[in-house]
Amino acid sequence: MALRRKSERREVREMVGWVLLWTIAGMWGERPQLKASDVVFMYAPRDPALYDAYAGTVVGWAGRARSKSPQDAQWFRQRVEEAQKRRLRYCGSVDFVVDFAGFIDFRPDRFMEAVCRDLDGNPITVPWLWDHRYKGHPAYWFCTNNPDYRAYLRDQVERACIAPIDGLHIDDWRGTAACSAWFGGCFCPHCTEGFRNWLKHRFSEEQLKAMGIERIDEFDLRAFLKSKGITAEQWRKQRSRLPFGELFQQFQTEQMLQVVREVFEYAESLRGKPLLRSVNSSASSPEALVVAPLVDFFCGEMGHHASTAQAPVEPAFVFRLVEGLGKRQAATAAGHDWAWIAANEKPGLVRTWIAQAYAFGSAFMVPHRQWCYTPEKGTHWWEGKTEDFAFVYRFVRENANLFDGYRTLANLSLVYTHANFSEIRSAALELIKANIPFSILVAEPTLGIKVTPKDISACEFLLTGKQPLPPEFEQLVKSAKVSVVQWQGIEKLPESAFRQVRVSGEKVRVSLRYKPDDPKAPVVCHLLNQDYDLQKDDVRPREVAVSVSRALLGKALKGVPQRAILRTPKTPPVEIPIRLDGDWLTFTVPELGFWAVVEIVVR
Repeated sequence: MALRRKSERREVREMVGWVLLWTIAGMWGERPQLKASDVVFMYAPRDPALYDAYAGTVVGWAGRARSKSPQDAQWFRQRVEEAQKRRLRYCGSVDFVVDFAGFIDFRPDRFMEAVCRDLDGNPITVPWLWDHRYKGHPAYWFCTNNPDYRAYLRDQVERACIAPIDGLHIDDWRGTAACSAWFGGCFCPHCTEGFRNWLKHRFSEEQLKAMGIERIDEFDLRAFLKSKGITAEQWRKQRSRLPFGELFQQFQTEQMLQVVREVFEYAESLRGKPLLRSVNSSASSPEALVVAPLVDFFCGEMGHHASTAQAPVEPAFVFRLVEGLGKRQAATAAGHDWAWIAANEKPGLVRTWIAQAYAFGSAFMVPHRQWCYTPEKGTHWWEGKTEDFAFVYRFVRENANLFDGYRTLANLSLVYTHANFSEIRSAALELIKANIPFSILVAEPTLGIKVTPKDISACEFLLTGKQPLPPEFEQLVKSAKVSVVQWQGIEKLPESAFRQVRVSGEKVRVSLRYKPDDPKAPVVCHLLNQDYDLQKDDVRPREVAVSVSRALLGKALKGVPQRAILRTPKTPPVEIPIRLDGDWLTFTVPELGFWAVVEIVVR
């Protein structure tokens, strides 16, 4: 097909720009935000005393009333008020996919009309809910383009807003777009008609004829594909290479973004104020990022490769990426990771995940009750022990001034666009492993970030991929005093771009952070010990010497550094010696556990 796009990532990048019109500030003014020192509970705990034990500040993914009955409404209000009286912000939640049982009760006479269908017209079920049934029915994947199902989403919003919630979370926000991307849906009448209208308003008659559509008002995608001999299995596995495959996915994605926007706006109209918005997204791909202009933070599962028994580097890339979007990730591990933790009982490994999230400017949700999943066992749960984790979160809250308002300190920025995702991701992973400081500058037009000359001039070097950058961004770069380097590996970087931090020993990860709006604030150096011992379920303590370029420190500190203060989750703060030796500042941590925070102070 002449007009077929080359890749799903490119289709996201070229998405008409309409999402840019959806500024999430909207009529309410300044948006609420997740702070770097926030301690987020994924679910409301059975015992509210856990809020105090962990020094919690946010409940991120915390449901709604079961029904609108006075009894259920009172139960939910009490749950919200239990958190709010402890000064936590409480986010209700809406489920786009997994609450299949609720919809069966909502439309008992015609719920089957809303089931997602494959190319053969067969119903599609939610694969990870294979062990769930309700009233004799499997976990159907219901279509978010169906009017009845959209009415049920509004009903969920109304039940969440029965109580004075502070935010709203959407689980499985991609809805039918995810069913289309992974499982061969959806060919229900509403998707078929919707796609026909989408094509009609997007392309001219000549363009449609070039695609093989003679009469758009009669076009039926399912019938067209069947006439070409395409099977349901082919569509599920090879959609992007088949006629209309990527256009259909683009249609589904745009429909979903509209639904997400409407759900958030409806909730805010009911509550009469801006709500803290989040979705369950790993934020780890272009497809996962398209929702960014509509949310205040990401809140969801990310793969942590628990079975390797090593601290993973991939989440650190995501934390840097969302920082470039002006947001944070309230992360948790994936269901298979928690299943491994549950089977092996390794809370020490989880502590390394928590430390890494906060060290890179995001958060890791309190692991008090975790959803686990394996194909063999299905859904099961793991209960984290307070004594294993609460001290880590209390450490963050006790030192909130060293987290809030801080950003990555670097003289190198990676320039992100969807088209350059793979190269920028590869570069970021290599730089993190090598302890080369970098930030990420988001130049992707569809993500709603307005890049300024100040943003570009903040670093000495811009690192790019091979694909062209947006023309507007190129113009800004030309007028800035900055060197542009195309990623070809660390060994090809200019020496001054990467010789900024030196660390003695291996398996220590460094994250340097500073407070751009306060030149009197200390620079903070996070040290993460990655030398995890599976048998001991702890890291191997080690002495670590760290040297930081004084030129890099000079970007953040107005004056000569005078002292350093070492803070760890288990020990009182202590001043440690610093040495100024030519171009370097050096300090030594005598015994690094899983995490240390070092303040570098001028006064």
